[in-house]
Amino acid sequence: MNPLEAAVSGAALQGYVASGVHDPFESVDVLSIQVTPLSIGIRADGNNFVPIIPRNTTTPAQREMLFTTAHDSQAEALVMVYEGDGNKLEENHLLGYFKIVGIPPAQKGLPQIRVMMDIDASDVLRILAAVLMPGSHLPINPVMDVRMPTVSDGHAWCAEALLRTYGATLDLVAVKRM
Repeated sequence: MNPLEAAVSGAALQGYVASGVHDPFESVDVLSIQVTPLSIGIRADGNNFVPIIPRNTTTPAQREMLFTTAHDSQAEALVMVYEGDGNKLEENHLLGYFKIVGIPPAQKGLPQIRVMMDIDASDVLRILAAVLMPGSHLPINPVMDVRMPTVSDGHAWCAEALLRTYGATLDLVAVKRM
């Protein structure tokens, strides 16, 4: 079912329940399970969308993925959070962004950047990010905890400006799912 159809069906069921109409034949079976209508992920591997929470994941949900730096001595990483199901960023919707700073100088691929996404029962998306060096279990810098703003249209200009400003200099590369 596509996301728009799911929203309309959900609204119809909510209206049915709120109306208080009794179904004498009990032909309507109402069980509400919240799921993510679209995948949620970040920009990585160049200009690609890398999903962390797949579409139709039941909420609340929590998923992690490991990333690394794309350049030698990369001290910062720009995490751009999107929702959608396209492989390219332009096919998805920008939810927000934040910058990870204080990555220790190292060869590309050595620092590990753990990105964890958490959606609670109220559909609030939190993102935690931590930088780890191989052999260490403690993050280099404090774990970042970012709450994404409410979804609204009009972020395309922001995504373009960020890509024009930073390009691939602050890119991440996907390593593995946790």
